[in-house]
Amino acid sequence: MKTFARGKKLGFPGTFAVILLLFLLIVSYVFATHSAAMAQSSSTDQRSPKEGKDPEQLEPKKVNPLGPADEFNRGVPQSSLKGYLKAARDGDFERAAKYLDLRYLPGRMDESRGPQLARQLKIALDKVIWFDLEIISAHPAGFSDDELPADRDSIGRVKTPEKTVDIMMQRIPRGDGEYIWKFSNQTVAEIPHLYEYFGYGPFEEILSKIFPEAQFLGWQVWQWILWLINLALSFLLALLITWVVNLQLGRKDTAMRRQIRQFVAWPVRFLLWLLLEQVGLSFIGLSMTVRNIFRFDPVLPAVMTWTAVRLVDIIVFWWGERLRRSEREEAMVLLRPARTAIRVTLVIAAVLFWLDNIGLKVSTLLAGLGVGGLAVALAAQDTIKNLLGSIMILLDKPYKVGQRIVAKGHDGIVEEIGLRSTRIRLLTGHQTTIPNDEMAKIDIENIGQRPHIRRLTNIGITYDTPPEKIEKAVAIIMEILDNHEGMNPEYPPRAYFNEYNPYSLNILVLYWYHPADYWGYMKFSQWVNLQIAREFQNEGIKFAFPTSTTYLSQEDSRPLYVNLGGKAGADLDSNSF
Repeated sequence: MKTFARGKKLGFPGTFAVILLLFLLIVSYVFATHSAAMAQSSSTDQRSPKEGKDPEQLEPKKVNPLGPADEFNRGVPQSSLKGYLKAARDGDFERAAKYLDLRYLPGRMDESRGPQLARQLKIALDKVIWFDLEIISAHPAGFSDDELPADRDSIGRVKTPEKTVDIMMQRIPRGDGEYIWKFSNQTVAEIPHLYEYFGYGPFEEILSKIFPEAQFLGWQVWQWILWLINLALSFLLALLITWVVNLQLGRKDTAMRRQIRQFVAWPVRFLLWLLLEQVGLSFIGLSMTVRNIFRFDPVLPAVMTWTAVRLVDIIVFWWGERLRRSEREEAMVLLRPARTAIRVTLVIAAVLFWLDNIGLKVSTLLAGLGVGGLAVALAAQDTIKNLLGSIMILLDKPYKVGQRIVAKGHDGIVEEIGLRSTRIRLLTGHQTTIPNDEMAKIDIENIGQRPHIRRLTNIGITYDTPPEKIEKAVAIIMEILDNHEGMNPEYPPRAYFNEYNPYSLNILVLYWYHPADYWGYMKFSQWVNLQIAREFQNEGIKFAFPTSTTYLSQEDSRPLYVNLGGKAGADLDSNSF
């Protein structure tokens, strides 16, 4: 914005945008002028005489000769209309009046007003009807089966708030026995009514008298000058509005505001320029040729799509910043594919809308896209399953990057949650990858989310320990763990003489370490073990270890043999020990 304010060059982006705008306007003009048909505005209804007819019943477009020889080439409806349009475009309304039937007109309308009426008719028709000369009869007798009198052909219909006016060509006698085609006197009588609604206003009349009557694309010279002025003023106004907005946004420099400023400086500025230019065009008055060009014009849809795409980028950026502030960076992995999908959808929708607007049938294309999409979905169903699994994981959040989990027997730290799989760094140092479709289905033990570490251990003392010593052992352990490091009052330590084991008297010990710092827990557990060992040694309490006692006895049926000095390697009786 500062670049424009200081009068510097527009720069490459701006130059490129202007060149692209001019190029698209030229393409639109070529497309529009070569279109076979023109969709009519809400105020017009141009009827084709060919509609509802059997092609075999149609007269050929070109017949030789084209009616009687005529100085103004009025032998057939098509050539007569073409001659009138050419004369009117050249500003020769004296000649254009030769194509109007000025007989039997009502009121003060007579032949002296012929050039004025020819001019007014052309001005009105330029705004409401696009003539496709190919569908106008090229036969001296016109169309014979159009439900109209044999000497009349309809070339269009114009709707006004008061009534509907048929634009008719009529076959009339020339005076020498030959018949020629002109605009019917019924149509000529309606010219003042048409000019009242579609003609020039007082200011436009003044301009039309100052500048020559030459036309291009249905516009007079003064209309093109007004359009250029409107184009420049619209750009300056859009530039001023966006500059003021960016000036306010620039008072606080943040990443989000920088994104918005770029959004306002480019797509919003161009969109506002085009919209303001459209408002100005409504005051200038669009001819049907210019209206057709804007109908085929892809510039406005392209800029609107560009604006929508950049708006999606800003929303995604804002969402990403919000996720980052809430420490949910792992969910950001979905933002890029989501943004891409939305952008592609917007572009496709814009293209289809434009194609439909210019008259092309998109139903076949949509059907093809549906079949193609189904084929792609079937071929990529595993990928889609993993993508959906990724979405479920990131929404449900059973684990996050950096947390330790146990999944399918794998114990390790989550390194990455991708669109297809989750990568885990095992405690052995190895890396394993599990598809997200499976991760969304299986049971996952999230060690990283534990609020504390619980220790449950058993301390065995010998069977010959008297009850007093057993009670003393339990008391020693409770004293060591009393108000211990990492203790939460809601989780006090526990110690109980709870079991007679085969080789020991068992003391169950439980305590909880807060927070769940594994290495801090290990250090504390070592201190507890050493304290118990020292206190038990001082009290003469012995730790048990697996032992067995063997008793020897003699029975009458099984005498006992003891060999104290038998030969080495001698076999022993089965009852000898």
